[in-house]
Order: sequence, then C-alpha cells, then structure tokens
Amino acid sequence: MKQQFLPLLLACSGLLTIGGTAPRITTGEPVVPRGQGIPPPFLSNATPWADSVLSTLSLDERIAQLMMVAAYSNKDAKHEAETEQLIRERNIGGLIFFQGGPARQARLTNRYQSAARTPLLLGMDLEWGLAMRLDSTLRFPRQMALGALRDDSLVMAMGEEIAREMTRLGVHVSFSPVVDVNNNPANPVINDRSFGEDRDNVARKGIAYMRGLQRGGVIATAKHFPGHGDVDTDSHYTLPLIPHSRTRLDSLELYPFQRLVDEGLSAMMVAHLEVPALDSNKGMPSTLSRPIVSDLLARELGFKGLVFTDALNMKGVANADKPGEIELRALQAGNDVLLFPQDPVKAIERIRKAVDDKELDPVVIDHKCLKVLRAKEWAGLCKNLPVRLEGLSDDLNTRQGEALRRKLYAGAITVLADHQELLPLRDLAGTRIASVVIGDSLNNTFQLALQRYADVKSFRCDKALKKDSLMALLRALEDYDRVILSVHRTSWRVKNDFGIPETAMDIVREIAARRPTVLALFANPYRLTRAYGAHHLASIVVAYEENDDTQDLVAQALFGAIGTSGKLPITASSFYQAGDGRALEPIARMGYALPEERGLQTLALRGIDDIVNGGIKAQAYPGAQVLVAVDGQVVWNKAYGHSTYEKQRRVRTDDLYDLASITKVASTTIALMKLVDEGKLDLAKPLGHYLPEIEGEHTAHARMDLRDILTHQAGLKRSRFSTAAC
Repeated sequence: MKQQFLPLLLACSGLLTIGGTAPRITTGEPVVPRGQGIPPPFLSNATPWADSVLSTLSLDERIAQLMMVAAYSNKDAKHEAETEQLIRERNIGGLIFFQGGPARQARLTNRYQSAARTPLLLGMDLEWGLAMRLDSTLRFPRQMALGALRDDSLVMAMGEEIAREMTRLGVHVSFSPVVDVNNNPANPVINDRSFGEDRDNVARKGIAYMRGLQRGGVIATAKHFPGHGDVDTDSHYTLPLIPHSRTRLDSLELYPFQRLVDEGLSAMMVAHLEVPALDSNKGMPSTLSRPIVSDLLARELGFKGLVFTDALNMKGVANADKPGEIELRALQAGNDVLLFPQDPVKAIERIRKAVDDKELDPVVIDHKCLKVLRAKEWAGLCKNLPVRLEGLSDDLNTRQGEALRRKLYAGAITVLADHQELLPLRDLAGTRIASVVIGDSLNNTFQLALQRYADVKSFRCDKALKKDSLMALLRALEDYDRVILSVHRTSWRVKNDFGIPETAMDIVREIAARRPTVLALFANPYRLTRAYGAHHLASIVVAYEENDDTQDLVAQALFGAIGTSGKLPITASSFYQAGDGRALEPIARMGYALPEERGLQTLALRGIDDIVNGGIKAQAYPGAQVLVAVDGQVVWNKAYGHSTYEKQRRVRTDDLYDLASITKVASTTIALMKLVDEGKLDLAKPLGHYLPEIEGEHTAHARMDLRDILTHQAGLKRSRFSTAAC
C-alpha cells in the first residue's frame, strides 16, 4: 500500500480518527453499521492491487470510475467509436451491455478493455441468463417459474451455470437476482421477474441464486431496493409510489434484502420509487434519498457492498433533475456506482465542481473508488485476460446447460387442480383423448409430444371463434372422453392479458362445461385472476412459460412419465392460493430426456449416425430407427433413410415394426452383455467352453467363436423347426 494513502484508507474504513474526531464525511457512508452478517466477498482477502491503482488516478478519473455507461453490440460504428473515446479520454469505470450477440460483444469487450487504462467492470441484466440481452444464448426460466420449485439447490446450480457463461464472455456483474416480493397482479414491470409473493420463498431463492453467481466468481446484485413488488406503474416511465407503513415495509418488502445482506451479498441496486414512510420529501426518488440509501441500507441493514443506482436515464429518476445534478445527488445519497448516466462527461464535471466547492468531500469519492477497484480485483480484472473467441458459441450453449434448464422447468410444473383425478392419464386403450390447441398450428410441439403416448386426435382453433365455428368444434369433441386444452403464443405482458384474451378463455369455458378437460397453461398464472369459471375445469397444469421444453415436459407429466412437485408462488384467485400444488408421482411410462440428463454425452451418441448411415450407404438396409433408453428415459430416438430401397417414403420415429425376427437376437445380446459386465462370460472363448456337452458329436459347433455367432457369421443353418415368423 502506498504510504501516503494509508491514513486516508484507514479513515475511510472507520479505523482511524483524524485530530481526535471522526473524519468529516458529508454524504452517504455508514459510520456504525448494525448488520452482523457475512461481508461481501470482494472486501475479504484484498491485495495491494486496488490501492496501487487508486494512487495513479486523478480526481476526475476517480469520479469516472464510479460510472457504468451503456454499450450495445448491435449498434453502428459511431456508437462503438463514441464508447471507445469515452473510455480512452475519461477512463470510465465500466460498461453495462445491452442488446446484441455474444460474438459481437466479445470482440467489443476485447477492443474496449485494450483501450482502457483501468480495466473496465462489465455488467449486464441477466435475470434469466445471457438470453435476456443476447441472441444465440441459453434462456433459463424467469424467476416466477423458479419460485415454484421445491428444491432451492436447482436455483443455485442455475446461478453457477450463468456465472460460468458470464465469465466465459468476460462479464463481471449480474444485475440479479430480483428479490422484490411481488404481491400485485397488475405490476407491469416486476411480476414474473419475482420469485413470488411469499417473503421467505423469495429470500431463500434469492440467496440460492446469489450463492451460485458468487461461487462462480460473479458479483451478484439484488434488486430493486427497497422493494418494487407492490406497484402498478413502471419506473421506466414514471415514479411509482409505495404507500405502505414502515411496519409493513420491515415485515415484507425489506425482509429478503436483509436476508441477502446477512448472507454476504456483493451488490445492491436501488430502485426509482417514492416511499413516504422512508423519506417524507414529496416526489423524492429512492435513488436520490439519503434516508433510504445511507441511513436505511448502509446503517440499519449494515450493507457494505457496492451500491448501484438503477439506470439514471429512466423517467422515474430522470424527471427529478437535470443531467449532472442527478448523478451528484445520487452520490450524495450514498450510491457507489452511477448506472447509465445520461451525460457522463457532464456528470464528471458537475461532481468535480461539487468537490471544488466543498459540496462533496473527496474522501467520499476515494472511498467509493476503492470499493469499485476491490470489486474489479475480486472479479479477476487485475489480470484482465482477453475473451477467447474460438469456441465461444459452443461454450455458451452446452448440452449440460440445456439439461439443467429442463430440470428447472420440470420441477416448476404445478398441478393446481385435479377435481376428477384425471391425472396422470392411465387407461389409454379404453380412453378417447382429444387435444385442442388455441392460437397455434396443428400438431405443434405439445401435440406431437402427446402423441408419443396415445392416439390423441389433434384439433386447433384461433383465440376468437364465431359461434358457428365454436359449435362445430364442440360437436367434434363429443366423441372424446378427455380433452386436453392449451393456449399458445402467450406473453409476459400484463396489459395484453399475458397473451390469453377473454375470447380464448370463452372457448376454454365452453369446452370444459361439456367434457372432462385438462388445461395446460403455458403462461403466467396471474391470468387465472380474472379467468371466470376456471375453477370448474377438471384439471389445471401450470407451466409458467411457453417453449419447446415446457410443452414437451407437460405432455410427459400428463401421462405420468415424469412426476410433478411445483407449488404456486403467487395467489392467482380465491381458488388458487400461493403454496397450492398437487404432487403427482410418475407411473411406469417411458419419458424423454437429453442424454446429459441421464449421465450420457450427446457427442458420444452421435457416433450412431455414422454407423447407421454407413449401413444405408452400403445398402445393408434402406433405413432404420434407433432408440436408446436409460432408466426408463428415452435419450435418443432418431429415424434414418427410407422404408424401401425405392426411397419413396422416409422412415419416421412413429413407424411400427414387426420385431419377431429381431427379438431373438436383441434379447440374447442384451442377456450376454449383462453376463460380460458381471464377469461370467468371455466372448473370446468358444461355445464349447460354456457347453462342454456338445464336444465330440458337435465338435465344429463347440469351436465356434461367440462373436461370430452373435454377428451371424458362424455358418449356422436354419433349424427344420424354425417357423416362417423367424
């Protein structure tokens, strides 16, 4: 540590008084924090790197280190040049990347980091993984779906996987998890970004997500302090009001934040909210409020990590003052990092003037800058290696990541009702089943998945039907014992009824009134809040989101190939309360999984393609189907070639085969494989070793090699007792 900075740093940490009194800190820093939790990891085991870097920075550069400006990988060369100029000329502290693609962002990251005198801290909003901002990357479930999980360790595993992908891409800060307690169905901005309405569930899931990220070397950022869950306006466009008392805030909104602070949270993001119970100044955004940021967050909750503002270009705070003044007020309130300042140059100049005019103590700037540098050090920026471009796409889109995603979606499936005990569907031979998809094409992913288990008749209709069309559909369904309904092309937007208009619900009600009906809801369960008559449905299965994984997994759950254990994380109506969810045990049916879900590797199984295609090329057979199952789960089911050498029809995975001739070979081979694994049979020994009674009269048979027999190369002739079926 540089000798001249030792008194300053000790004063900033509260370990040294100057002139017999505490150092004069005029803004935002805690003096006697009350929290007794685990300190943020970046403040532990610090080396001299951050201190030495601080000593090289001018006051303007120290101010610039407190700013994280917006960057995009899908904008033009002008944007890239302006960003690089800001980095070179102002030594800005970091970037928050928004939309674009991973390869483009990686190239820009290398370009920008090479231009930076002080390594850049890079952050992104990645609540459900890189796909929240970047194309061609894995999308994990939104937090409401995660809130339905019983197993919190799965959330931690997701955090670790997202951290691995971030590290591979050179990103250091994830602005997640969201730990707002969402108890307002009309919330237009949080809603399914929250783990739900139960404070303990939100806290547990938030801690699990945080631990996963931080174990993976990423700075986790809880948001949106002091709680954005109970609003009906969007802070991107206006300043939402939280009208609740301090007692209510302590018992609900603040609870998850305190829990994460106590568990060693690295960073916190402060929201743009008006909270009169915490700051009586009318129209005061929480971002600019010293009573909220310094007194409550730092002193009362004892938070010592990095404090980020929410984006300062959002109307919830931008309307409060002009650029430059907003950033100064945010620092005076106690924030450490100014996210997305509207005019970073103007902000630096205004904050510098405040220091010159003694509105702001330079000790505060130094203290905050040192925190930022220590965070950079912990994130590995003291080495600052370039992002490796080779193999980037494969590394960000692994089959292991896809397997984890499926596990998360499967664990979230929630059976809300099963009044007639239809689930899982059992008597398939004696039950006529119809599937009606509303708002999608015929034989979509869901219907194809259903048809793997039974002769399910497929129907479709639009989300609004004229009366004669509806009556025709109802007449067609009269011949069926069970109807599986599903509404598709749904949305996360509250104002659009989550993509399920009332006309679609009218169709659901009409069908459910006439036939035993299962509704598969690939949408936000808040849609049930205004779904009049939904409680009359025989069964409701909530999947929370619509994608190929959820459609496949719900189909498996309906037929009992996988069990269900999800619990509703919010109250959807008086009939469907938070915590509801019926567990269904799987029955003896084959499921469908990725090889990685069963401990295999897709890459290893791809050798099957070469073997089968080689046989087709050699005209050993015109086509084939290969199915591999492990522990009751099909992990490979693929069709190759054509039904005949004339190539008039391609082989399909739903083709039926006469296995009479195959059974003798297949069953024998499998039995012998087991004997070999158990060490009871050696394929290198002749048949006579195991059947000594055939020596003498059948010496030629006794000398036959077992491998030749298994591969039909032993020269054995058909027995006179063989049948035509053989």
